[in-house]
Amino acid sequence: MPHQDALPHTLFQTRLAEGEERFEEWRRSISVVFDVAPVARQDLSDFSATVDGTHLGSLIIGNIDFGAQQFSRSRPRVARDSLDHYLVQWYRSGGFVGQADGREIEVQAGDIVVFDLTRTLHTWARPSDVMSLLLPRELLDQAIPGATDLHGSVLPAGNVFADLLADHLHSLHRRLPGVPLSHAPAVAQATTQMIAACVRPGTRTLAEARAGLQGVTLERVQQYIGRHLGTELSPASLAQAFGISRTLLYELFEPLGGVAKYIQQRRLQRAFLALTNPANRRLRIAEIALRVGFSSESHFSRAFRAAFGATPTDVRAVSLAAHDLRHGHPMPAESSEEYAEWVRGLQAA
Repeated sequence: MPHQDALPHTLFQTRLAEGEERFEEWRRSISVVFDVAPVARQDLSDFSATVDGTHLGSLIIGNIDFGAQQFSRSRPRVARDSLDHYLVQWYRSGGFVGQADGREIEVQAGDIVVFDLTRTLHTWARPSDVMSLLLPRELLDQAIPGATDLHGSVLPAGNVFADLLADHLHSLHRRLPGVPLSHAPAVAQATTQMIAACVRPGTRTLAEARAGLQGVTLERVQQYIGRHLGTELSPASLAQAFGISRTLLYELFEPLGGVAKYIQQRRLQRAFLALTNPANRRLRIAEIALRVGFSSESHFSRAFRAAFGATPTDVRAVSLAAHDLRHGHPMPAESSEEYAEWVRGLQAA
């Protein structure tokens, strides 16, 4: 029996279900926040997910492991559940690509992302280990006065503020079992202040640092790449287009894994979004590959599978089927009852 001064705790595990019912159990459990679907045609009998949740009064912490899947919050869904919370997620492993209010977003292992649950999102996640913090809007708004758009904000791993916040979350995770209920409000407040201290200065300071290190040029090159993915892009052509040396170009892109890697990642991300867009269902996969800059369909398929763990054909088929299901038959708003009640009743202390 839990000690009377222990923090409220709940545990969900799909391994308690049989076969493909595992994914359906997960769908029902997470449906208080997200609609979910597989990312590709796959045997779901091996799917697994675990949510280890702790309630701190004005903050819910979930340590979550899950298999590859799509997460979405559509406009009808946002209107239907009326959740007015922020979701802060630290991807200890895995990551995703997707859209936040239609804006392209990518999160990799070690990154921290902030979502506003009153806004739309659709992500395609790899198998991931995530620490999630759900907090009422007013709590974070009070800590970050004047914050107008945190939705989809990403603190990349390696940025000083991302690392500071990750250190705090790691320590919090380790110490949670020993935190008495009487200390929950103070821990929740300290964690909220830490999020605010890192999210607001993190974005500003990163921009200032990049401006001091040819950040303006880097952003211009990135924008140019995004607009010209379907054309031939090389370090030589980019250096010539911007009147800079290839040495400087390599230095600018070194933190992003290099010029060639960045270009391929952008092409694959754009292709993923095109394949999962119902408006493109009549386009052949080879045509989509060509439009984003791949001259060889076989090379595109190999790179795509290496990046996302599924073939372009599978991703398209499952994503469009999930889209048709969502629009023809809305997902049930069922959930693990205890966790669902926590989420619906979450409010600032």
